[in-house]
Amino acid sequence: MRPTPLEKTLEYTFKKKDLLHQAITHSSCFNEKKDIRQSDNEKLEYLGDAILNSTITILLYKKYTNKDEGFLSNARSCLVKRETLTEVAKTINLQKHMSYGNGDQYAPEESKVLSNMMEALIGAIYLDGGMRKVTKVIKQLFSPLFTDEKLTEKNPKNLLQEYSQKRWGTLPRYKFSRKIRDGFAVLVYIGKDRKAKGTGKSKKEAEQNAARELLSELEEPGDR
Repeated sequence: MRPTPLEKTLEYTFKKKDLLHQAITHSSCFNEKKDIRQSDNEKLEYLGDAILNSTITILLYKKYTNKDEGFLSNARSCLVKRETLTEVAKTINLQKHMSYGNGDQYAPEESKVLSNMMEALIGAIYLDGGMRKVTKVIKQLFSPLFTDEKLTEKNPKNLLQEYSQKRWGTLPRYKFSRKIRDGFAVLVYIGKDRKAKGTGKSKKEAEQNAARELLSELEEPGDR
């Protein structure tokens, strides 16, 4: 069977085409059809998240042998965050190959769909071809982002901390809100009047998203 356009872009051809189909079929397709099945896309996304984190960690460790843990940890966060995954997904035009909703290929621009789909695709490649193959694909897709500018971006928690200390002389406080279907919800506070909520697959990601949300609110004209 000839490789699909997406496989040509990835420079990887699936032996099991059903894995590729599962990876790029969003669960909303089943919801629209009132199908009681749950898409394997979400399980592949869970697996792909773990594979991506491990692989990026190893690639960074090998490439930046003279850097400390702080640099490596921040660099990994920059590379595996939702915005970066969405950016990578768009470089391979993943939105044109995926199945989303009731025959609609295009997911909402600001949603998590593309980044989640990218993780599912990585999980599918791992199951189909093993660690060596998926590492090759990840290296091909993410290597262009191994730049000083990208890897030294400050994460939202650090930026919020600096902003809060400079303006109010206090540190933000994070409070676990609740467990949700896709992970965790966290609240961040500065004093009593400034707060925001963030969600994520882990508490760490939820805290980052809460900090990002509060930063965006503080940058509005009325709060400057």
